[in-house]
Amino acid sequence: MLYLLKLEWKKLNKLAAFRIFIAFYLALLPTILLLGKRIPELPPPLMTNEVLFIFPTVWEWLAYVGSWLCFFFFGFLSIISITTEYSYRTMRQNIITGLSRKQYFLGKLYVILGVSVLATAYYALCALLIGYFNTPAIYWHKVVQNASCIPRYLLMCFGYMSFGALLGFWVKRTGIALFLYLSYVMFLEAILRWGVHLQLWKHHSMHFYPMNAIEDLTPLPFTQMADEFISNYGFSLFLSPAEAVIATLVYSVLFLLLAFRLVKRADL
Repeated sequence: MLYLLKLEWKKLNKLAAFRIFIAFYLALLPTILLLGKRIPELPPPLMTNEVLFIFPTVWEWLAYVGSWLCFFFFGFLSIISITTEYSYRTMRQNIITGLSRKQYFLGKLYVILGVSVLATAYYALCALLIGYFNTPAIYWHKVVQNASCIPRYLLMCFGYMSFGALLGFWVKRTGIALFLYLSYVMFLEAILRWGVHLQLWKHHSMHFYPMNAIEDLTPLPFTQMADEFISNYGFSLFLSPAEAVIATLVYSVLFLLLAFRLVKRADL
């Protein structure tokens, strides 16, 4: 495992996109949330911007900010780190010099897991620091009340990167893979959900599309919006945490299994 991680680190460290994406993630995660201090009033039911920064709600709001950053930076990173190896024939060189296809794939899997763990640790640190310096009275039960967001955040990062890896191994071309990733996450799945479910078949199953399941791990914390959706359609606006976790785990495993099959069949 350590050997494969060292090998992947040598490749990632030479990748400009890796350094840029990591730097932007580190800078933007706390900054975007703290920009909320410049908003004097928020719409109901929030009313005050304090909820963005105090325990226990800081966990949810920072996780929502982080979900957008992980979707963009880490999903892109997963794709670029794989497609550039096809472009420069690094995969071919690694296998010729002794790596098996399974080891090559495991190296990518370890990177996805490692980036997800480190990104989650940084999220937890930022949430603790922001909450500590902005909550008037610190009570331990309030600090840990929404800390269940931490494992869900980890799974969210892992899910986006797993989907990016599948597209990278499948398409092999950076530009096309990035276009498909953005198109599916931002538009295609939403159009499918709207066209099939909200127009033809209003059913709870609309939430179990892969990217929506990942998004619902750290959803927008608007309870009023969720209650209005229930009254209009008869089911919740979001998956429950347990449903989102199970669905994302299933999809992530499926993405990785398909990616592994593509590695085994790839032409060198």
